[in-house]
Parts: sequence; C-alpha cells; structure tokens
Amino acid sequence: MTEKRLISKLKNKDKKALDILIKEYSPYVYTIVRNILGQAMTKEDMEEVSADCFIKLWHISEKLDESRPLSPYLAACARNCAKNKLRELHIDYCADELFEDIVSPDSIQDSCEVSHQLSLITECLRGLSDIEQEIFVRFYYYGEKLRDISEMLEISENACKTKLCRTREKLRKYLAERGYTNE
Repeated sequence: MTEKRLISKLKNKDKKALDILIKEYSPYVYTIVRNILGQAMTKEDMEEVSADCFIKLWHISEKLDESRPLSPYLAACARNCAKNKLRELHIDYCADELFEDIVSPDSIQDSCEVSHQLSLITECLRGLSDIEQEIFVRFYYYGEKLRDISEMLEISENACKTKLCRTREKLRKYLAERGYTNE
C-alpha cells in the first residue's frame, strides 16, 4: 500500500491502516524513542512510549497531508513522546533545548507545520557536507551523544561540536530566509 493511500485510510479512521502503520514503522519509531530514552527506561517502557506515538498520530490523523511522507510526522511524534516521558520523570534531555532553537512545535496538533519545517530542514541539509549532515542527523534525529558521533566519524569531540554549531547557524539562517524565526 502506498503512503498516500495509507494516509487517506488513516484520515478515514481505518483501523487496518493503523495496524499497517504500526507494522511498517514500529522499528523506526522504536529506534528514535530508544535513542532518546537510552538507559533511562526499560525496554517495556520504550515500547509503551512507541505505542503512545502511534496513538497520538491516530488522534490527529485527519490533519495529515497526503502529499507528505509519514516519517517526519512519526519522527516528531516519537521525539515528543520520548521527551515528554523524560520530563514526566524529571530527567533532562540534552538535545531538547538545542532542537527547540530550530523548530519549536507547541503540540502534536502542529505536526503539519512541523512537517513543513522538517522538509525545509531536509532541503537545507542537502546543501551541507556529508559530515555536517551525518552529525546533525545523528544528534537531533537519533539522539546520539556527540562523544559517540565523534568516535564513529573519527574526529575530535570539539570538532564535532563546532560543526554542529555551524550547521545550526546555517539552518537558522536558512529558516529565517523562509519566514521561520526563533523569537
């Protein structure tokens, strides 16, 4: 089933479409949740947070845009659900403040706007070097620590931090040119 058709069925509250969504995207959502929650949660807790993500998406499914891929919606939802769980347990997430500098969704109901912003971020990332893209995606989307990223890329942690900082600045400028400012 194509994503477009799946979204259409989700918008019509077809429970079989939800089952398909869960089957196809559970590993993706779970990976994002696991990378954010890390050692703070048990496997069962992470599975519960992943399930919450699908429930939240189901509740806002009528707002999904059939012309956009599902993965940005699910990624934003998974990150929000995981970060909310950490907040609930009074555990700080190091990338939370940094990511909010770039995109600051107030709630899951803003997922369409977030999806557009994520599309712009993807556009901007395509214009960056491979290493800048790799650092940004691993840090913000997969919640990996800079230390781990720098080891994997075989660069110093300071170089990794510098590249991430410069990438954020490029991204802020790119988004500001397109009407998104962080005030």
